Amino acid sequence: MTIRQDEAIILRTRDYGESDRLITFFSRNHGQLTGIAKGARRSKKRFVHTLEPLSYVLITYADRSSSGLVRIDASELKDGFIDIRNDVTRLGYASLSCEVVLEMSPERQANPHLFALLNQYLKQLEEKAEPEAPSFLFLVRVLSLSGYAPNLQTCLRCGRESTPGQGWFFSISQGGLLCENHRPGGKVYQVSLGTVMLLRQAQHLPLGKVWRLRFHRQSRDECRFLLLDLIRHHLEKDLKSLRLLHQIGALEANNSSAHP
Repeated sequence: MTIRQDEAIILRTRDYGESDRLITFFSRNHGQLTGIAKGARRSKKRFVHTLEPLSYVLITYADRSSSGLVRIDASELKDGFIDIRNDVTRLGYASLSCEVVLEMSPERQANPHLFALLNQYLKQLEEKAEPEAPSFLFLVRVLSLSGYAPNLQTCLRCGRESTPGQGWFFSISQGGLLCENHRPGGKVYQVSLGTVMLLRQAQHLPLGKVWRLRFHRQSRDECRFLLLDLIRHHLEKDLKSLRLLHQIGALEANNSSAHP
């Protein structure tokens, strides 16, 4: 049995038995893990509300093997992101980010860059009232860090570089750009060169600088559903957290850029 202490962000909690809780967390050095917190439902002092979703914690756990549940022994709160929890829109976007990491990160596979991305994204939501633009940056970065980086350089069919004066489309099924001469059937999104350039920068800028990127109205309209559909395509399932965003109207917008 190995005792470890690591920084982590709580992704999901579930009741287990009469007094325990199952906690899924994403740690900086060991990736996604699920552990059992004995007596967490019964004792109000032992974990002091540190095991709630979105919490950034220093967690101590016992790892019995290379697979299966770990045993959570202690948790120290580093940031509870209280302002996010007090705003339903920001809470919706934060819940989406945790679900995306939960679904796209393999268990026990370290990805410190993904941990840093999720942590910085939650800090952006905590500090800024406007959550939509940071969510675009987060989603395109998650795709890259998970091995699903969209091709934003050239037409997938003819290799033409994305330059001004051409019509460009993004194919969800093919995961990249197509020029106006090779636009296929299926679900595609028409995208402007400005949007393409923004998403390219989001892929490659240092993480500390990526949050400075700004999305104008056209790019917002073009990204709002494109990135979510690309995530869902790779997961081959829908995202439960989208229900809240739809309920509060955060995703209710003209989706005219999508063509079935």
